[in-house]
Amino acid sequence: MHVLIADDSSLIRKNLIKLIKPIEGVTHISEAEDISPTVKILNTTLPEVLILDLQMPEGNGLEVLSYIQEKHLKVKVIVLTNYVTEYYREKSMELGAEYFYDKSNEFHKVITLLSSMNIKREGT
Repeated sequence: MHVLIADDSSLIRKNLIKLIKPIEGVTHISEAEDISPTVKILNTTLPEVLILDLQMPEGNGLEVLSYIQEKHLKVKVIVLTNYVTEYYREKSMELGAEYFYDKSNEFHKVITLLSSMNIKREGT
């Protein structure tokens, strides 16, 4: 499973990589610090999973979700953000995100989710 982490915080990316790397079935982890590199990776090496922050220097993660929807890309999107307003939750889900987690207190749920996704893939 190829996972792309799109977050402007290098600390968050490093922590996620450290936690995701040992998950069985994770074969590749890419990282992007802004919208343009995220879109480039989505276009060149379509990952199975995208962990997406909403606020980045170049724009908003909702733009990435719109792009994914517009191009009909097959990628599971996990929004992991500090901006956990009802607006962002609803808009993210409307634009195709499957999961929406609060970065400050639901970080661990991403790891649990990725582990269970691997189990489901092996069983199919």
